[in-house]
Amino acid sequence: MKQVDIENQLREVVSRPITEVELATKQGRLDVNLISEDVWIPILREAYQCPNLINLNRKHKNFPGIDLGDEQDRVAFLVTSSTDVKKVKSTLEQIKKRNYKNSFDELFIFTLRSKQKSYSQVVIDEVIDDEIRFNAKDHIIDPGDILE
Repeated sequence: MKQVDIENQLREVVSRPITEVELATKQGRLDVNLISEDVWIPILREAYQCPNLINLNRKHKNFPGIDLGDEQDRVAFLVTSSTDVKKVKSTLEQIKKRNYKNSFDELFIFTLRSKQKSYSQVVIDEVIDDEIRFNAKDHIIDPGDILE
């Protein structure tokens, strides 16, 4: 199969859940987020080289603050349909409160919808205090970033 065909198919597969999450969120239905956690695991494993990435909510129901983690490579992901800095701040506060720096060095916030054009790193730095590696430009990602 040609590279262009593969890219077109991947874009088609990825665009469906984005639209679904967008519409479900407008309806107030957040159950699609839970399903999305498992759907994205193999893609995130490959894209971020985290072969041991698992759904932490299966390990502990409603795992606080994060959804996916690879404890061996010390990388965690939050999967969310929220795209605002308020959600980023509350997640980082959970990371600090729960002392996740003992298990994870790096956090990615994966927004199921298109992320904002920019996030205030100053606001984020006020919360994070070197607890975990987190730069808004690199660590807030969306499906478009995965396709790139």
